[in-house]
Amino acid sequence: MTETDNKLSAIATHLYVRLRRDGGRVIDAIWMVHNRDYAAEVLRIARSMPDDEVSRLADRYEEIMFGLPQRTHDRPSSGIRSGNNDEPSPEAPVNPTVAGRYRGHLR
Repeated sequence: MTETDNKLSAIATHLYVRLRRDGGRVIDAIWMVHNRDYAAEVLRIARSMPDDEVSRLADRYEEIMFGLPQRTHDRPSSGIRSGNNDEPSPEAPVNPTVAGRYRGHLR
């Protein structure tokens, strides 16, 4: 294995762990190093994940394997809000039976 293959294998292994843990996807890290089409498809899937670390790994892998410059992340936000806002989000459904059941204390 060349030094480039070692780097690609290391990044592919990190992608394997992140995709398996966060998305339930299983990839073949070794085949990814040897097959450019398979690698491109895995990178496409990785970029669809709402995880910045996965996107960073995909960018690094693409830079080494395909010689492309790293991308900036232009993905939509994951919908996670910062700050402490006790009001429900507009997307969150409010169940009236649950909302009226707990007032001031748990039963």
